[in-house]
Amino acid sequence: MELKQLQDYYRITFATNEGQQVLADLESAYYHRISYGNDPYETAYKEGQRSVILRILNLIKEQKKDGRADHTDS
Repeated sequence: MELKQLQDYYRITFATNEGQQVLADLESAYYHRISYGNDPYETAYKEGQRSVILRILNLIKEQKKDGRADHTDS
C-alpha cells in the first residue's frame, strides 16, 4: 500500500467525531504522560505505547504542497 493512501485512510478514520474521541482517549492515556521511571523495562514499555500514538499523529498530519509535513499541532 502506498504511503499516501495509508495517510488518507488514517485521516478518514480519525476525522469522524468518533475517531476524534478515540484519538483523544489514546492521547490522554498514552501520549500526555511521563514515560520515564526507575525501571528501564517499564520505560521501554511506555515509550512503545507512546510510539503508536506518534505514528497515528504523524500519519494524519496534512502534507504541504511541496511534500513536507505541516508541523502545526493537531
